[in-house]
Amino acid sequence: MLPVCTLRGNRMAKRPNDSWDRYNHPALHYKKPKELKRFQTVLAFIASAALVFGLWSFVWYATSAWVKAEVTGWVDNQRALGAVVEFTDMQTTGFPSRIILNLTEPHFQGPAFGDVIAWKSDALSVTARPWTPWKLHVVASGKHDLTVADGALHFTGAVEKLIADTVLGDVWPQSLNLQLAGLVMNGSAPLSLERLHVQMAHDPSTQAGGTGLKLIVNGGNLMLAGVLPQPLGDQVQSIDVIARVSGAVVPGPMKERVPAWRDSGGAIEFERLKFRSGNFALTAGGTLALDKDLQPQGAFTAKIEGLFQMLEILRARGVMSGGDAVVTTMALSALSKRPKGGGTPFINVSATVQDRVLSLGPLKVLKVPMVNWGFAGQVAPSAHVPPVEPDPSPPPRNYKDIKPVI
Repeated sequence: MLPVCTLRGNRMAKRPNDSWDRYNHPALHYKKPKELKRFQTVLAFIASAALVFGLWSFVWYATSAWVKAEVTGWVDNQRALGAVVEFTDMQTTGFPSRIILNLTEPHFQGPAFGDVIAWKSDALSVTARPWTPWKLHVVASGKHDLTVADGALHFTGAVEKLIADTVLGDVWPQSLNLQLAGLVMNGSAPLSLERLHVQMAHDPSTQAGGTGLKLIVNGGNLMLAGVLPQPLGDQVQSIDVIARVSGAVVPGPMKERVPAWRDSGGAIEFERLKFRSGNFALTAGGTLALDKDLQPQGAFTAKIEGLFQMLEILRARGVMSGGDAVVTTMALSALSKRPKGGGTPFINVSATVQDRVLSLGPLKVLKVPMVNWGFAGQVAPSAHVPPVEPDPSPPPRNYKDIKPVI
């Protein structure tokens, strides 16, 4: 006869899961129906999308309010400086990927670029991305009305492309990328351009020795009637400029900022200066600053095409005397060269401006007109000498083929 403990052990061995079966319940093995799983997934997706949409809507409206405040803040600053800035209406659109401010009939009148201008257009749009609201994209293609020189010149016309990408500063933009194409305007004189690209970077925190402003200008086929000095004519075939302005370049009254910039050692370094108008072409590099009378002074190395034709025009218009034109032409003709493949003669020469006198090499060529900054404290500009029209009877002199004397 087996012991009782052995029998109990055998019975438990035969039913090892008796205690587990006692607590086993169908709920522990419940599986959701596929339809319920799909419903819950869709519901979770909708809730998440609604949450994201709500958060993005809040971000978009907050950012659009910030962009609008930046634009209106710039407008208020310009008005504080005495400018008139107006628009009929401003609407905000572009949700959800962009912030677009559409301004109807914008109008600006006030000081700008050292002059007093008035400008108005049919429409202007300002666009920004919600994730980079400090970068503005401005489009103002269409009709424009422009008045410059405090009302002396008035132009009306249209532009096919006028786009500006900018980062606004307190008063001046921190950066500007301006593109114009297909501009045709009439009024006081014809004004047109095929293309013009202007890039500017401004650092208002720069002190003496640093670069406060960098400017890049590239354009072609510009008609600027009455804008260029008379000897150059009205049309510019090409212009290409890279310039750095050292020292603090900050807004403020001209009578304070210009002398302060000069006294701090401010200068303009032309890394590249290319210009072509008709037969005259200039390729130069150098530095320009202001003297004690706030007049330009500087030194350049230059390659000049059409110099002797230009001297003849200056003589004919009374800017240079006949004797000075002859001496300059004869002296510099020794340096004149012709391209190997033929073409316009050119001359490589150093050019300096000092005490309002332009010199080419050792020769003093002509007196430079005085720059009038429009405030007291500088030497009064000399009286204007009207140009002398050439006598039509004698033929124009031809200096470029004269045998060199040096």
